[in-house]
Amino acid sequence: RRYLFVRWFVRSFVGSRRTGAHVTVPLRYPPTNVKNIMEHSVVVAPMVRGSELTYRMLLRAQGVVKLCYTPMMRAEKIVDAYNGVLSHEDCYLFLEDSCKEDTPLIVQLCGNNPDILHQATRAVVQQYKKTHQNNIYGVDLNLGCPQKCAREGSFGAYLAKKNPELAVKCVRAMKEALLGSNVNLSCKIRILDTTNATIDFAKQLQDAGCDFLTVHCRQKEDKHDSKPDLQCGRALVAALQIPVIINGAVISSQEDVDTTLKETNATTIMIARPFLSNHRLLKESNPAPACLAAEYLEYCGYYSPPSPLYIQKHLRWIFRRELDIKDFKNWRYHLWTFLARPYLQSLRQFREVVVLYITLSGCNMPEQLRDVPTPVTFSSIRHGSNKSTEDNDEESTALMNIFG
Repeated sequence: RRYLFVRWFVRSFVGSRRTGAHVTVPLRYPPTNVKNIMEHSVVVAPMVRGSELTYRMLLRAQGVVKLCYTPMMRAEKIVDAYNGVLSHEDCYLFLEDSCKEDTPLIVQLCGNNPDILHQATRAVVQQYKKTHQNNIYGVDLNLGCPQKCAREGSFGAYLAKKNPELAVKCVRAMKEALLGSNVNLSCKIRILDTTNATIDFAKQLQDAGCDFLTVHCRQKEDKHDSKPDLQCGRALVAALQIPVIINGAVISSQEDVDTTLKETNATTIMIARPFLSNHRLLKESNPAPACLAAEYLEYCGYYSPPSPLYIQKHLRWIFRRELDIKDFKNWRYHLWTFLARPYLQSLRQFREVVVLYITLSGCNMPEQLRDVPTPVTFSSIRHGSNKSTEDNDEESTALMNIFG
């Protein structure tokens, strides 16, 4: 694990963090008034390998997003990183994946140990202010994750359903860690077996110190494409005295956002997967995938992702509808599987992948990719045939920076 962590630094992406610091790029919207951050905008959901700094800043630049969540981080790994023990991907997210302009921001934690969550919460507030000059808006406790890792670690939706008393103790411990600060505490939950059970649990979280609540309007066992229970979300809004954010609604346009707000009376809407497919979602319903990919890769040059896995995930979401087919003889199928290959490690390679898609599909070349040398082939991308001397020098410099 330590080797993998160091390798993320060694594999510096071409044109990205060359000086060891994030490149400052001007945002395309006015400074945020945190008093109104939930009004007239949507919220970017916490997404594992999906809501990293690169993507947060890209979405902020669209002008429809203010409040963003980090990917979920394990509380015990945050405490380790704060004490100098670097053993997990979450350590990088905690120490490196933010900047002064990345605000307002909520850092999401997961865990089931009140003492560890207390320590992690304090560490987050201190570290983000010290390292990133970022006075974060809030810390969130994940009580809604339905994935296998949550089941094995007894956190997320499994903690909320099986041991709600412990979940409340965790919230109370995190709130104690925030006393004396202006940092909010939030929780993200899923619907429990009944609406009444969900309301009872939410009220306990509210009484324990939760300042606002996000509810994913599906149960732990539901699939992402199942119909959300927005009536339960509406009931939560009516029952609680704190702001409620609705997650899980089917959103494909600003009209869908407005309809969901009207139906639930929620404070605002949180969006996850729809943004992964199209970060222009609320402005343009069907932009060219190559343009979306080029814009994301441009921001990778300003704010390098924690690892190539993040770029792979984003590009596969962007190109899913175009490339995810079952025709084994079609170039689209081969490009879809090629995107998941482990030898794709540099920003240069990912830019070439998009250029290869443009070449094979015959679509227009975005301005951001016109400097990519052509022709590009599967083989040249894999073996680095188009790699310049400058690229080699940058990787050598990265190695020197790591190992002295």
